[in-house]
Amino acid sequence: MSRLRRPFGKLHWRLTLSYILVTLVAVFIIEAVNTVAAIAADTSTQQLKQTNYFAKTLEDLVASQLPPYLEQKPPDREGLTAWITTLMYPASHPQGKNTQVDQAGCCFSSNFVLVAVLDADGQVLASASSSGTPDPSTINTPQAQMVIRAALAGDQTPADQTRTLADGRTVVAVPVLTQDGQQVLGALFTIPDGQILTYTSKQPDTLATILATLNPGALYFILLACVVGTLSGLLASHGITRRLRRITQAASAWSRGEFQVEVRDTSHDEVGHLARDLNTMAEQLQTLLTTRQELAVVEERHRLARDLHDSVKQQMFVITMLLGAARAQVIDHPQAGQTLLEAERLAGKAQQELTALIRALRPVALAGKGLSAALQDLLDEWSQHTGIKAISNVRDDLSLSLEAEQACFQVAQEALSNVARHSGATQVGVHLLKEAEIGVLQIEDNGQGFNLAKSKGQGMGLNSMRERVEAVGGTLLIFSTASGTRIEARMPQTPQTSVTNDANPSAFVVGA
Repeated sequence: MSRLRRPFGKLHWRLTLSYILVTLVAVFIIEAVNTVAAIAADTSTQQLKQTNYFAKTLEDLVASQLPPYLEQKPPDREGLTAWITTLMYPASHPQGKNTQVDQAGCCFSSNFVLVAVLDADGQVLASASSSGTPDPSTINTPQAQMVIRAALAGDQTPADQTRTLADGRTVVAVPVLTQDGQQVLGALFTIPDGQILTYTSKQPDTLATILATLNPGALYFILLACVVGTLSGLLASHGITRRLRRITQAASAWSRGEFQVEVRDTSHDEVGHLARDLNTMAEQLQTLLTTRQELAVVEERHRLARDLHDSVKQQMFVITMLLGAARAQVIDHPQAGQTLLEAERLAGKAQQELTALIRALRPVALAGKGLSAALQDLLDEWSQHTGIKAISNVRDDLSLSLEAEQACFQVAQEALSNVARHSGATQVGVHLLKEAEIGVLQIEDNGQGFNLAKSKGQGMGLNSMRERVEAVGGTLLIFSTASGTRIEARMPQTPQTSVTNDANPSAFVVGA
């Protein structure tokens, strides 16, 4: 049983079944309303048919029983009174209800308010009433006189033999003819009580009879409605489940860390809004993951810088001090002293390189301040350490990304380190400017310069600066002459493709 229910547990089939059920309910409601309307419209017609049937039955009854009483001269009033009494209160029927059986095997039954026999002149020969005393005013009403005149005229049309009184009761009058039907002997006038006819068949209805009475058109309509409901449910549910399947696939990809996957749904309904909200969530998760990775890298760089400062740098300082002390002890050995002096100079240079490396490992993001303040602090410390004059013009209104600020800071560190080691400059200028939507970092010195063509692609410092600038979609320009060198890093606020600049033969673009 669970296997049979398993397919219907899916949304696709649930929606399809709901469409079918709604269609069937709507069809049955329409059929019920139509049936009630048809029954209401047909009520008066059925009542008329029952009245006509009742009049015809009375006519058949009196044709065989009343002529002998009216053919006598004078008419047999006692016999008529007895016949009417038997009709009103038959001893064979319980509760005084008159019952007659027709040739079709069906029975009709009725109680009478009034029964009267009239002669050919319209005079009442015999009468009986349920109240005991007949009311002559009832026979004298216009409706009663109309059916009586029709009966005395020999009219055997059922529609002319019945009328309705003002109080809603029905009056019936049928002619009494001679055996040969040539002469009207009189008329039988009756007022049935309540429903004038109860028509029942002796044969019970079977299932086949009930089904035979159904309208084939209604069955075809129900079948067509089921087909249409099924197709509509399949189409509607397929569209919804297909869109939900896309969301499920995207969520599965996000669970594997593939946040670049998007749910493509341009509709404006609830599912479309859900897809767009999930895409926004995925973008935020991707940003959060990237930020955490960057922070992890920054934290690792900071840890390495701290470890180098606390261990290797201190050891290098101790080695330098030991070499100085050893050189003081070998004054009588000039060659050994010279060797120790060279070792002391190399140890000092290694200490400087280590200091520059530690500075490069400390990103601006961990300094707890903006790029402008970090550059100013770096330049002041560098100038004090190297003795080279530094001029700065640093703006603090730039809105670069975290990656761009870190790249600018590291480019400045590398450039200042190259100036201290290779340029022989006496003055350095650092400028952080803004051009349109571009942030520009310039480091220029008055040193001896270098040959761009020979050094292109060889120096590790230049390659490092190029890689950092390219990583944030920036452009690196280097200009160098015999009177100085200028390094310019152009960092966009949004990443974009760098463009090669070949206009100046003495400059090349890094990141092209």
